[in-house]
Amino acid sequence: MSITQRPVWGRDLLLDYRHGGFYEDADLVIAERSAGPGRLADLTVAPELDTVIQAVANRLKTRKGELAPLGHPDYGSRHHELLGEPNVERTRNLIKLYVLQALKREPRIEKVIRCDVTAAHTPPREVVRIALGLKLIGVQAPANLVIPFSLEAS
Repeated sequence: MSITQRPVWGRDLLLDYRHGGFYEDADLVIAERSAGPGRLADLTVAPELDTVIQAVANRLKTRKGELAPLGHPDYGSRHHELLGEPNVERTRNLIKLYVLQALKREPRIEKVIRCDVTAAHTPPREVVRIALGLKLIGVQAPANLVIPFSLEAS
């Protein structure tokens, strides 16, 4: 996939999500390289597409208002307000609404092609899957990602 570098995409450090596609418990990726007699470790910069995917996942995993003390009161999503609600169609529709509102504020997304919120199990338990198809700025093929979300109150 060829991507035209655009200033709006920005640069970010590459994250390693310990649980794969759950986009939780991320840690920075460290690359080791040889330097004379020893080895050096350095942080890894994310490839361009990963920068955007990480940004979308982080936006949706952050509660709206959580970064207000840092000057970003509108960053994040409101779907976390639904913790403890039953996994029924009404709740999933509200999750979809809140996710779409959050993605509207992401400048690297040209268009949301698809946003499906489905129960991860039959019968529904506390986990839903948020499946996204995104038209990113400067990319022909859509970016697809699935972000699980648990309605279970901690």
